[in-house]
Amino acid sequence: MSDETTFSNELLVGLTPEQREAVMSPARRLLIRATAGSGKTHVLTLRIQRRVSDEEVAPDQILAMTFTRKAGDELRRRLFRAGVRDVRAGTFHRAALNLVTQYREDHHLRPLTLEPNRRKLVSALAKQLKESGELKLEDWQLPRLEQEIGWALSQGFNGTLYAKSARRLRRDAPLPPAQLADVLDRYVGLCRSRGVLDFDLLLSEAITLLKDEPDVLASFRYRNRSLYVDETQDMNPLQLMLLRQMAGDDPDLFCVGDPNQSIYGFNGANPTLINELLATWPDTVVLDLTRNHRSTANIIAVANTLLEEGARGIIPAKDEGEVPLVRSYNTDEEEAEHVATWLGARHQPGSPWKSMAVLARTNAQLELVASYLDAVDIPNERRGPEHSPASDLMAPELSSRRLDEVDRDAVALSTIHRAKGLEFQHVAAIGWAEGQLPNYNASTPEQLAEEQRLAYVALSRAEHSLLITWSRGRNDPRYPDRSPSRFLAPIEEVIGEVDARNAPLVGDARKARLDAIRASLTESLEQIERDAAPLK
Repeated sequence: MSDETTFSNELLVGLTPEQREAVMSPARRLLIRATAGSGKTHVLTLRIQRRVSDEEVAPDQILAMTFTRKAGDELRRRLFRAGVRDVRAGTFHRAALNLVTQYREDHHLRPLTLEPNRRKLVSALAKQLKESGELKLEDWQLPRLEQEIGWALSQGFNGTLYAKSARRLRRDAPLPPAQLADVLDRYVGLCRSRGVLDFDLLLSEAITLLKDEPDVLASFRYRNRSLYVDETQDMNPLQLMLLRQMAGDDPDLFCVGDPNQSIYGFNGANPTLINELLATWPDTVVLDLTRNHRSTANIIAVANTLLEEGARGIIPAKDEGEVPLVRSYNTDEEEAEHVATWLGARHQPGSPWKSMAVLARTNAQLELVASYLDAVDIPNERRGPEHSPASDLMAPELSSRRLDEVDRDAVALSTIHRAKGLEFQHVAAIGWAEGQLPNYNASTPEQLAEEQRLAYVALSRAEHSLLITWSRGRNDPRYPDRSPSRFLAPIEEVIGEVDARNAPLVGDARKARLDAIRASLTESLEQIERDAAPLK
């Protein structure tokens, strides 16, 4: 047996048949639909290792695109520890920045200027429009205008396309479609006149170069012969356009994603884009990883209630474990106090503080919990807002040798968005009330579906124990007398079924169970005697 074969076989130890097929498949194009906890990052890493080991592709010909800098760093860390160097791994924006920067350097053009603060550009545009008398925008309109411009650019729209689509999609925008379409074109013009790009325009610039500059396209495809996309469900149309230009008609392409974890609609992401990917390359082989190796069976049973109709259920790989808890409180203060108590009870050998998390829909909900944890000396740290391209691009990339991290032993306080991709032994998911989860801003069927996926992401972070809480908000003058989240009813029904199965039997039910066991044992003994009879 050759060293190469031995190495490949060692990599496959412990994999499920589905994981093994994803690693070993000879298909040129693969889409792995991987549920939460199914080991997708492990599979992606092993496929790169296997293909490098088999000399199908050189490490420096691989480009892996992720949606956060942290995910790119983690992938490089894993590959580095496996002895694989020189794989380029980073965000779509990092790949676009490298491409545009190289082009400008090669053509002796002025260095690229990125503007991480779109609000600054939108405010400058609003001032111009006001001074010219064309349009007066109030300050309260600017955040919504900034958001709508970002959404339009993430779809790859100019003003004309926006106007057509906004009417069809009934966008809740701060201006009528025709006016906002004009503002969108003015915004792009302002950026060009200033020689700056925001992060969506950076992607558009890279797409334009790949389309219009044959030398740029040829050079890119020569250097990047094998493409990997992690968290494919987070792609927005603009990123899919970029991938299509990068990949061409016959790409070496490996995509991993889970439509049930598509939660970045505010960035233009849409889980149906996975279908567009398959329409672009229809011979793509699709494999499903449905076995969850992270959570106990009872946690998975609860999380499964949040899957959209028609979605494939998660298959547990672990035993039942603790039954998840749902608790309601009269006030937010009571909720925060009891969450602190629950976490404190789980701080035991083998369960450090950093193995625990409190997850909420918004950052504001975490402030009260932090104060109660501080009051009882439970160390905690905020994980911050959702990732943005700014955090990915405005700091230099880490080299493979600088990827070791030191984790503080503290309970993680995080928004659900920020927690996607992470896992914790013990999770308290707070704020499961109408208006909080689902958020009061979610009104359309698409928005409510995304809130449901967000709830699923929260629950599927838990490995061993799960607490779900909500408060009636009696001390909150803004939202008094809240009602429980619509997502709780099916969860409580499943928990009730689990409790009923686990409840000790008494009276006639106990007698019937014992009689059934005796009858089964008698039948088994008789069958053994019948099987043994010919041997006498």
